[in-house]
Amino acid sequence: MSEKKHPELDYLFWKDEILQVMYWMLGEGISEKVSGVQMEGLLNAGFSELKPHFDKLCTDGLLQATEQADRFLYALTEQGRKEAGRHFANAFQGLQQAGHGECGPDCEYCYGDNGEKMENCVHNCASGHSHTHHHH
Repeated sequence: MSEKKHPELDYLFWKDEILQVMYWMLGEGISEKVSGVQMEGLLNAGFSELKPHFDKLCTDGLLQATEQADRFLYALTEQGRKEAGRHFANAFQGLQQAGHGECGPDCEYCYGDNGEKMENCVHNCASGHSHTHHHH
């Protein structure tokens, strides 16, 4: 393969990385807003290299940047959270089959658009909650 860089592939790679890290931090309650410098350590890359990807994520409506002092803080938008959640669920689906406690009602994998718990929820938290099985 040639040494030529593929910026769009590069972007797809970083988009996933950035969204997943931010989603994870949100889920762990670590931080809703992340500065570029914080992300450097988590993503193992310099912010100058990452900034165009952050900018594009903002343009695509997945991230929201707020300027604070002399730096930008990034937060997942609603759309960004959905997309990150999708990637995250795909990445961890194998691990979660083992019974991953109850999710919150905002988990789009376990609750439908109408807020009803889905029978085939991917986190398997529906089992034993929605209805009891009768043994014959």
